[in-house]
Amino acid sequence: MLLGGALVVVLVVVTAVSVLANVVVHQTDRTDSYGGASELRLDNRTGGRVEVTAVSGDEITVERSLRGGPLTDPEESVDESGDGLDIEGRCEGLPFLSGCSIDYKVGVPEDVTVVLSTVSGPVVAEALTGELRVSTTSGAVQIDGHAGDVNVETTSGSADLSGIAGSLTVQSVSGSIEASGEGPLLDVETTSGELELEDFVAEEVRASSVSGDIELGGGFTTLEAEAISGDVEVDTDTPFASMSVSTVSGDVELQVPEGVYDVVGESVSGDREVSVDTSADADGRIEVDTTSGSVRIE
Repeated sequence: MLLGGALVVVLVVVTAVSVLANVVVHQTDRTDSYGGASELRLDNRTGGRVEVTAVSGDEITVERSLRGGPLTDPEESVDESGDGLDIEGRCEGLPFLSGCSIDYKVGVPEDVTVVLSTVSGPVVAEALTGELRVSTTSGAVQIDGHAGDVNVETTSGSADLSGIAGSLTVQSVSGSIEASGEGPLLDVETTSGELELEDFVAEEVRASSVSGDIELGGGFTTLEAEAISGDVEVDTDTPFASMSVSTVSGDVELQVPEGVYDVVGESVSGDREVSVDTSADADGRIEVDTTSGSVRIE
């Protein structure tokens, strides 16, 4: 009886602390400008949002909303040493029980390298020029109209990357990835996330997944795709030099321009249907290897 009463008291206290900790009790908005930086490095560890857009001029503008709770307070450090600008946002107080966060809205001049890092907060980048590197744990990533190379690393956050003019490299564990644009290289790797990459044109395309499906297309010179149980679909209407696809149990479906191809590869138990003209002397080479997945080339 006493034990049951004690458990009830503990549950009530824990619930009260949890509710209290997530209440926002104060908010501060501030804007600053910083000149002379060729690289911005922003690390938001609070779970807040990060939004970066292009601005004219030569100064980086930083708007932020800092929200604190009764048990945690937002803290920020800024370092302008050298030719870089380092900003770190964090929450001081009890971890995991927090009404604390910092939202950033940043304006970046042309050709400034941008490095962004968040935990669970989303990242949005629009119309930037220059190199862009983004890393998140579970925060979603949205990039639109970027001119320059892009590198994205995420654990479970989804990535929507459109209008990219440059090389694109993405690593993900379970987040889905959708990309469009054009550049020298498209290199995407995931464990279980879906890859929708059919609208990206690149000289070299590399895509790999364990259980997520892969959709490729656009135009390319060389393509390599690898999956374990995920299906691979390639639909292209432009000539190419080589295409290499391998799966264990995932199915493979390739739609290629009319022509003659050097088609090679093996399937252990999966069906193979090749509906294109073949020749060992053909300029375009298609190699498909599967264990039990079916193959269709047309």
